[in-house]
Amino acid sequence: MSGSFLASRLIRLLVSIALCGAMGGMLAATIYWTLFDPRWVIFLGGVLFAAVLSLVSHASKAEWIVARRTRQLEHERARLAEASARSASATAAFQTADMRLRRLGEVLRSAVMFIDRDQVCRWHNHALEEKVGLGTAIDGRALREIVGDATYAAIRPHVEESLAGSAAAYDLHWRTPSGNAKYQVRQLPSQPGFPGNEVCVLLTPVAVDIHDAPEPAAARGIAGGNGETLYLRAIAKELTGWSDPKAKLTRALAEDRFLLLAQQIKPLDLGGADPLCYEILLRLQEEEDHLLPPGGFLPEAERFGMMEEIDRWVLRHLVTVCLAQQKRDARWQLPLYCLNLSSAAIRSPGFARFVQAQIEMRKFDGRALCFEVSEHDLISLQPDVRRLVAMLKPFGCRFTIDAFCSVNGSFAPLKDLAADFIKIDGIVIQNILRDPAQEARARAISAVCRKLGMRSIAEFVEERETLHALRRIGVDYVQGFGIARPAPLVAAPAFEGAPA
Repeated sequence: MSGSFLASRLIRLLVSIALCGAMGGMLAATIYWTLFDPRWVIFLGGVLFAAVLSLVSHASKAEWIVARRTRQLEHERARLAEASARSASATAAFQTADMRLRRLGEVLRSAVMFIDRDQVCRWHNHALEEKVGLGTAIDGRALREIVGDATYAAIRPHVEESLAGSAAAYDLHWRTPSGNAKYQVRQLPSQPGFPGNEVCVLLTPVAVDIHDAPEPAAARGIAGGNGETLYLRAIAKELTGWSDPKAKLTRALAEDRFLLLAQQIKPLDLGGADPLCYEILLRLQEEEDHLLPPGGFLPEAERFGMMEEIDRWVLRHLVTVCLAQQKRDARWQLPLYCLNLSSAAIRSPGFARFVQAQIEMRKFDGRALCFEVSEHDLISLQPDVRRLVAMLKPFGCRFTIDAFCSVNGSFAPLKDLAADFIKIDGIVIQNILRDPAQEARARAISAVCRKLGMRSIAEFVEERETLHALRRIGVDYVQGFGIARPAPLVAAPAFEGAPA
């Protein structure tokens, strides 16, 4: 650009010189032919002077422009050199950091991965590769595919909590083809300015295959024949801070050290049935006292075979509180309460008989109970689920298939099963605004539910835009932090004035 400008200036300068020369020749000829007439000499001399003055002005301006352009080029050259130096320095720093990160990823005992908003792994280390047995083909895979359905169901609430901006810490039992292990998990949300809003998941092993691992020599030397028991107790204490988790949970059940929380499930059509509906959530009092992550006791309860007993406690305590409120206020109407069932309770015929006894002996309205069965249990425990439904449906109990689409989203297992609600998996709901395929999936589920006489529930609703989309799709109920946060059962709107 500057080169063409200078060339044009040079051409104009040469043209000016040529014109001045021509005018000088014309002046000389005129003087000769006018016989040195003073008037013509003065006139033509003035014209020549003006031409010379214009030539000098153009030459000065051209020189000034050339000098200014030269300074600008030198300045730009200096800036380019500085930017190149910074780029080289940043490239060297990135290569060094990348080399250190790769080296750390190879030797770090803890498994590390970064998860984006869609719960897709964007980076991982070597320890994670060894654990899941997928080789290096982990980046770009969904978290559910990496850890498996059962493990994903346990960690999903914590992951969603971290994606919302909160740190999380909990214990995890993770069974993979490479073995069963326990991990202390820390999840760190994205820092301001960090690209992609990724969550760092750090899994530190605290025991490897505790059910199959040989007894350590140190434990045998200290405790003799009981070394394995002491060793396992030491591991459990390290995981939970309890010297005897089973005894701790047994005492918590006996002393009612659990808390019932309720999260409202709101109908989008306020004129429909069941305007008041709540999901019952369980919390350990010790978690509240020590600000521990919710549900951290559940892996220990499952390991010691106590999940059915905990499910019985939840039902018994809920019935007790509801009957007390009915006694206080005869006009009080029971809402619909949704209770999550563990796999152990589903497999046990005794649990269904326990529910029947609570309804009959305590004269409790079974229509107020809705039991939630995960899609995973519906598929893997199909005969047990059908037996449970057959035993409790005559008492008015209702059933929800939870986390639908978390496994395959097929309605085939629901054939001839009298389910009342389908709860669409939260991953589908969280992505309906960004992924047309997920919106189409939610729309299809809602349409099939209407044809089959079931109602659809959307969980993990957090944004107003999502709520509008669900109303447009035709979903019947919504649940999530954007609708109502969990609160103590007796603090729920339908339970004001109830005894604790």
